[in-house]
Amino acid sequence: MKNSRLQRWVVTLVTAVIVAVAGMFTYRLGAAYSIPYGLFLTLFVVGVSCFLAGLRGGLWHEFVHAVISTVIVWMMAFSSTSSSTVIALGGAALTNFWSFHASAIWLYGIIVVQIVVSLFPHTWLKFFQE
Repeated sequence: MKNSRLQRWVVTLVTAVIVAVAGMFTYRLGAAYSIPYGLFLTLFVVGVSCFLAGLRGGLWHEFVHAVISTVIVWMMAFSSTSSSTVIALGGAALTNFWSFHASAIWLYGIIVVQIVVSLFPHTWLKFFQE
């Protein structure tokens, strides 16, 4: 049974939100110990989620997934108060390369990964749909 068009759009929107919110809280795992496994796994999950959005509905679903997840990540990154923040961009606790740069790599990496996924050949989508 095929899903309706509305169901596919809802799934794309919900997965974009889940990937963005979960990624915001997991990308720094291991960065303090120079093993940024959280950053790489999170960017991998973003790429897979964007690819699956393309399987559901093609390039438009990939585009909407990319826009929604990127907007949510950037809104969460810059919606801080004076006493709390989600993105660590500086401070005495950031002592090595990965702990200092993980935030910038995450903010720009989520854009780059989804652009790269949207540039995959269309035949790859056809291969996975059969």
